[in-house]
Amino acid sequence: MLTILTVLLLIAVLISAVLGYAHWNTFRPVVREVEMTMDARLGDRGELRIVQLSDLHMERQSIKPELMAKIIADSNADLIVMTGDYLDNYDNLDKFMLYLDELKKVEPQHGIWLVWGNHDHYLGERIEELAELITAKGIRVLANEWDCIEFDNQRLNIIGIDDFCLGKSDIARSFDGVQDGWNLVLSHDPNIVLHLEEHHKVDLLLSGHLHGGQFKVPGAFKLFPMGELPKHNVVSGLHIVNGKNVYISDGMGQAAFNLRLGTRPEITVHTLRAA
Repeated sequence: MLTILTVLLLIAVLISAVLGYAHWNTFRPVVREVEMTMDARLGDRGELRIVQLSDLHMERQSIKPELMAKIIADSNADLIVMTGDYLDNYDNLDKFMLYLDELKKVEPQHGIWLVWGNHDHYLGERIEELAELITAKGIRVLANEWDCIEFDNQRLNIIGIDDFCLGKSDIARSFDGVQDGWNLVLSHDPNIVLHLEEHHKVDLLLSGHLHGGQFKVPGAFKLFPMGELPKHNVVSGLHIVNGKNVYISDGMGQAAFNLRLGTRPEITVHTLRAA
């Protein structure tokens, strides 16, 4: 009996240690640097630095907004993009506004842009209220639409496709009227890339949604596949899918449980360089 109790105690201690470590990971953001060489057909600017934030999940967010803003300020970002899943409970609105206020203090030259994720749509009709509050802060919300920035005789089209996971995407509308230039596509669920046709020109697609697995358990994506890409182990980082560059962020927050094992919160700095 004593041996059995000892074994059970050791198992309990081990589980507690793993969970404690997994929770500690949520406080330890990693900054990932990604570099890409782009076609310089519209000029010869040296580089453009884009900071990507994804999956902030206010309900389970451990990173202080001040730390987030300091990391971004130190990155010398030209623009900031956010790829969905900010909150799914309106009670966390004030908390999210604090994060946006800190981002505004960074003052990137070309602004802050965002698209919705599936959790944001759980707000129902109140997502329109959220859009108005965000827009009032001077942050651009793209929902199946595009806009552009220009610099040194170059054009960067920013194409925002609404959440694919919940069927909110309208690809044709998102690309309608897009002019020549570099095409940066923002869409929360990376599986959208499998539905883009050859004429949908994408220089870089930024997404999140998969949290890098969050709490990595072998075979988890086979039980809960979250689309076709994870079935082929495309869950994190930079990939070429159907000839298109796709980056999947591990995200800043957590879903379901405030735990991360085998992955940490991510802030991504994408540097686009002209060839």
